[in-house]
Amino acid sequence: MNVYTKFRSMMDNHIILSFKGEITSDIITMVLQIMESRLEAEEAKSSVKKKIFNILVECMQNLYHHAEAEVEAEITTRKAMLEMYFDDSYYNIITGNYMKNEEVEKLKSRLDKVNSLTKEELRGFYREILDNNLISKKGGANLGMIDMARKSGEKLEYHFTKVNDSLTFFDLKVRISNKKKGKKGQEETLQSVS
Repeated sequence: MNVYTKFRSMMDNHIILSFKGEITSDIITMVLQIMESRLEAEEAKSSVKKKIFNILVECMQNLYHHAEAEVEAEITTRKAMLEMYFDDSYYNIITGNYMKNEEVEKLKSRLDKVNSLTKEELRGFYREILDNNLISKKGGANLGMIDMARKSGEKLEYHFTKVNDSLTFFDLKVRISNKKKGKKGQEETLQSVS
């Protein structure tokens, strides 16, 4: 594929951001700065932009804290991917990273639980974790997935691909609606400028 074809494909698919590489605190800062300015150019409501940015922060933190190195000898090099695009009235944020095989079932169980809860149940589950001060081995309270589901109002889409005897590639997709209620309660769609 030549560069122009790739460029047209990115434009036609409304790619707002695409990143693949090592996840460092400097990269996170840079990506968030870029997205902050990109979101200013979007025609979405400020409340939608705020949701997108908050979910993006959570996704980047998850990559930073939970991505595993593809090669154990290169433990300091934890590569991942992040993409954001607009389609069918939704902003989509996709992340992908390596994780240890032994952690897959626990994460799958947590995602399935989050996806099974209503908006009110998610709020209660969030409060329960905060009230009981449940902190994971990696220092978080496992609130990220709950927070993304709450802010997006959508189910979290995910997939696990076993890579070898020790690693699995985990991808997560979070969809944020760009629809708002009109004057008569009908949904209106705001257009993306990408």
